[in-house]
Amino acid sequence: MKLIKNFSQHINEISKMNSLIQPSDQEIEDAEKYLEKGSDPSWDPKFGHFYIDVSGKYSVYLTLWRFNPSIIDTYHFITNLSTDFKTAIEKAKKAAGRVPVIIDKYGTKAGMFKAAKAEILSFGKYRGSTLGDVFISNPKYILYLAQNYVGKMSEKIQYYKNLYFETITKKNQETSPSRFIGEIDKKITIEADIYDVKKTISDYNGKTQYECKLKDNDGNKFKTFNIGREVKIGDDITLTAKVKDHKELLGVKFTILYFCKITRLSNINDDTEKYNI
Repeated sequence: MKLIKNFSQHINEISKMNSLIQPSDQEIEDAEKYLEKGSDPSWDPKFGHFYIDVSGKYSVYLTLWRFNPSIIDTYHFITNLSTDFKTAIEKAKKAAGRVPVIIDKYGTKAGMFKAAKAEILSFGKYRGSTLGDVFISNPKYILYLAQNYVGKMSEKIQYYKNLYFETITKKNQETSPSRFIGEIDKKITIEADIYDVKKTISDYNGKTQYECKLKDNDGNKFKTFNIGREVKIGDDITLTAKVKDHKELLGVKFTILYFCKITRLSNINDDTEKYNI
């Protein structure tokens, strides 16, 4: 498994992996000759053929289709092939066997143009840029768009949003030292620092609750929806609680606590490191 050492570089690589590169006319000609060698020269056209096009849900993949004029539903989507033209050709040949494969040159070029044009922003500070460019330079702006934009690009924005969170999750899985602590429904005692606090009002009794995230000296992380008393970021505490659950959030292992009782509390300083999760 490839480790994510540089998040910005990885985002750039991901974007390239999800971007089509237009093959040259010579590459298409060579691919046609290659595909022709693998097909049956006596194949009857009435049984149709396979063809390669650009389509799919997000118009970012070269895709394989089956054309069969002998049935009512003539066109059938078979599979996504690749964003790389040569890889797509190899996969198509393997899937088609002796059945002829045709490269839809005009459809492919039109599909690429459509995919690129559909990503260009016509508003905001990134007006004129594609979503792919924004994803590389400022992926958090994609999260802003996902929350605030409604329109034709909504589905593609959601695609990049999901890609961003998948990348964050993979990075955290590789780098986070946090492990699950204790057994569910058993009591544990921990010493930890509070690095995130959210003040809420209980729907049940109207009382103030303090939802907290904590981290111990070994990097293990904990979460509780009500720590039982007023606390703030930077508090260093000793806490007895029951383990309610073990959850992985964006690739980080959290031990979920309830029935919390603080036995020691002190604030180490007001400049405690702010963590991302």
